[in-house]
Amino acid sequence: MDTVAVVAVGTASLVAFKLLSVWPLKTKSYSLPLPPGPRRIPFLGNALDIDISEPHVTYTQWGHQYGDVVYSQLLGQDYIIVGSEKVARMLSDTRSAVYADRPILSIYELFGIESGTGFTAYGNTWRMHRKLFHQTLRSDAIVKYHALYMSKAVSLVHNLLQDGAASTLATILQTFAATSVLSLTYGYNIKSQDHPVVELVQKLNRIIVKEATPEKAALLQTFPFVKYLPSWFPGLGFIEHAATCRQLAKDVLEQPFEYAKSEVAAGTAPQSMVADFLTSNQEETDSELYEELETVMKAAAAAVYIAGAETSASILHTFVLAMTLFPEVQEKARAEIDSVVGKDRLPTFGDRDSLPYVEAIICETMRWHPPVPLGIPHATTTDDIYEGFHIPKGAIVIFNAWAMSRDCVNPDHFDPGRHLLATGELSPNARMTGSPFFGFGRRVCPGRFFAEGMLWAAFVQILAALRFSKATDANGRPIEVNPVFTNGVTS
Repeated sequence: MDTVAVVAVGTASLVAFKLLSVWPLKTKSYSLPLPPGPRRIPFLGNALDIDISEPHVTYTQWGHQYGDVVYSQLLGQDYIIVGSEKVARMLSDTRSAVYADRPILSIYELFGIESGTGFTAYGNTWRMHRKLFHQTLRSDAIVKYHALYMSKAVSLVHNLLQDGAASTLATILQTFAATSVLSLTYGYNIKSQDHPVVELVQKLNRIIVKEATPEKAALLQTFPFVKYLPSWFPGLGFIEHAATCRQLAKDVLEQPFEYAKSEVAAGTAPQSMVADFLTSNQEETDSELYEELETVMKAAAAAVYIAGAETSASILHTFVLAMTLFPEVQEKARAEIDSVVGKDRLPTFGDRDSLPYVEAIICETMRWHPPVPLGIPHATTTDDIYEGFHIPKGAIVIFNAWAMSRDCVNPDHFDPGRHLLATGELSPNARMTGSPFFGFGRRVCPGRFFAEGMLWAAFVQILAALRFSKATDANGRPIEVNPVFTNGVTS
C-alpha cells in the first residue's frame, strides 16, 4: 500500500474528528462544475489512486482518461493537474496573476526551505527575488560567464577521460554541476566533490528530492499533528530528516554567501552572481533596505545553487544514457561539430549558431526524460473558469511536464530531429529555455539562461571529444542497459 494510504488508514481511529473538520464543505455554492477527474472517496479523496513512487505517471493516465485539465482531491486539498503545454501556457501567460502563487505548505517550513525563490508566495518578497535575478541573470548578462562555462566543461571532459567508468560517472557529473554552479553563483574555485560546501548541498538535495514531494506535503498540510508522531510510524519516515534538513538549509544559506561577501570586501572576488549583486548595491549598504535586500539575495543565491546543481546533474546523466542507447545521434552530432570546427580546435560559443543539431540534442534530452516531471506546484489566487469548469481559489495546480513530454510520436525514442525544420535549421520554438521543465508564466525559472549556457558548454565539449557505448562482457558482447530512474521532486 502506498505511503499516503498507509498513514491515512493507520491513523483513522485517532483522527476521525479531524477528518470531519477538514472535509471540504463549501461555504458557497458555485454553479459551474469542477473539471472531470477520478472518482473520490470521503476523507481520502484520491489518495489511494496515486502511485506514490511515480505520481507523474498516474496523473498522465488521468489526463488520457479525463482530458487536459483534471480535478483531483488529496486529503481535503483541491488539485488541478494540467497535462497540455498549450493549456498550461494559456493559463499561466494570459491569466498569470491567477496562477502565479505557490501553495503555502508547512512541509517547506518543516524542512527549512521556505525562503527559496521557488517556494516564495506571490507578493513583494517574490518580486524582490525576481528583480535581483533580472539584475544578475538576464540573458544578456550571462555572456560574461562564457569563458567560465567552457573552462568547467573542458575539465569535465578530462575527468571523464581519466575515470569514466559507469561506477564513477554519477559522481563526476554531480561534481561538475555542483562546482560549476558554485563558481557561477558565489565565485568558488572548486575542483573536487569533497569540498565542504559541495557536500552540504548534496546532503540537502538528497533529502529534499526524496521527501519534500507534493503528496507528502498534502499529508502534512491536512494532518499537521503527524509531525509530532514518532518517525517509525508507518509512512512518517520523512519526519526523521526534518531537523537535519533545516540545519543544512541554514548552512547553505549562510556559508557560501559570507564567503563571497568576504572576497568582495577584500577585492579578490571573481565574477559571480553574488559579487555582481554586492558590487551593484554598494551604495545601499547603509540603508535599512539593504539588510532586507541581502536577506533576499542569500535566499535567491541558495535557490540557484540547490536547484541548479541537482537538475543539471540529472540532465547530464540522462544525456549520457541517451548517447549510449542511441549511438547514431552522437555520431551525427560529432560530424556536425567536425564540419564547423575541424580537427584542430574545440567548439566555442561563437560556433553555437552553426550547430543546430547539438542544440536539438539538448532540447530532446529535456523532453525525453524531464528532470522535474511535475515541476513545482502553483496555486490559484482566486476562482477561475476554464472551458466552462470551475477552478477553485487555493487549488494546487500541477503542470505535468512529464505528460507534455509524451505528447509526440514515439515519445520513448530519442530523436533530436523533432526540434529541427526540414531544412536542418533549429525550429523557432526549440530553444532550451522554452522547455516546460523551466516552468510557466511569472514562475518561469529565473536561472534558465544561467543553466542553458552551462549545459550547452558541457554537451558540446562532450560530443566533440568523447564517445559513449555499452560495456562488453568477457566475450566482447554488449551488455544491455536497463534504464531505471530515481523518483522524487527530481528524477
